Amino acid sequence: MASLLFVNEIFASLQGEGAWTGTPSVFVRLQGCLCRCPWCDTKNTWKLGEPNDCGLDFAASKADAPRHATCTGEELLAYIDAHYASIPHVIFTGGEPMLFDLTDVTAALLARGKTVAIETSGTEPVRVAEGVWVTVSPKYDMPGGREVLASALRRADEIKMPVSGPKDLEDLEHRTLPETKPGVLVYVQPVSRDDEATRLCVEAAMTKGWRVSFQVHKYVNMR
Repeated sequence: MASLLFVNEIFASLQGEGAWTGTPSVFVRLQGCLCRCPWCDTKNTWKLGEPNDCGLDFAASKADAPRHATCTGEELLAYIDAHYASIPHVIFTGGEPMLFDLTDVTAALLARGKTVAIETSGTEPVRVAEGVWVTVSPKYDMPGGREVLASALRRADEIKMPVSGPKDLEDLEHRTLPETKPGVLVYVQPVSRDDEATRLCVEAAMTKGWRVSFQVHKYVNMR
């Protein structure tokens, strides 16, 4: 667990998306992403991280800034133990958390009795412990040129498809779902709460039996 993690933010809130909506959670937002999605709401995480002298108190005190903290897996575990012991669920997000090997740190969190989830674009190998909930939000044909990996789709417990137009629904049906395991949960999520995207998602859910994720935290103005 000696490799470094670059943490853009760490904070407690309620999960506002997908299957775990409403769950008290510790969010560990890792620095770095190569997808370059034009509608991304965390563009401050795009720059790849580098070692620095900022500790996790810095990541806990800031929001929406491009700087990050540096820590080891052991330091992250100790910080969660000290500051978020009562929070039952830990979510690794980004950025793209799968730029990091989270196998050991997620195993240690599970051993502490936490439930653990990651949210990934599916463009990097999924390196987490068995028992971690994997949400894949596939990012096809983004400016960064990254490919969605079939291995990531097969590992997914939940697909959460960002939808800005009809092509995203086509990508979900024809490029994503054929690679997923039986029983995977399927959510469609309107990009930027756009009215037309919302209409498309609701219509698709009603006709395909999918679910809609509405980013509840944004409607109730939570971090």
